[in-house]
Amino acid sequence: MANENTNSLADMHGVFARIPVLFRERMCEQCNWSMPTFYRKMREVNDWDKDSSVTSTLSNAEKTMMKMVAIEVKEWLQNSLIQLIEA
Repeated sequence: MANENTNSLADMHGVFARIPVLFRERMCEQCNWSMPTFYRKMREVNDWDKDSSVTSTLSNAEKTMMKMVAIEVKEWLQNSLIQLIEA
């Protein structure tokens, strides 16, 4: 059970609110991006190729890193929630 001296709702909300920040920070660290580069890479359309189709904004290596970071963030979330629930 949660400690009676803490606000469990605020603690839980804080964990969930941290997820997008953690994901962005880890992607920037792992891919050596600045924050503006992260948001630029998030755009759906980066460029048009010669036959007028959309090209991807992410390389295959960046896509792989994104999956690895997602797993890392998921594990962080699981551990954080377990700590809150068992506190």
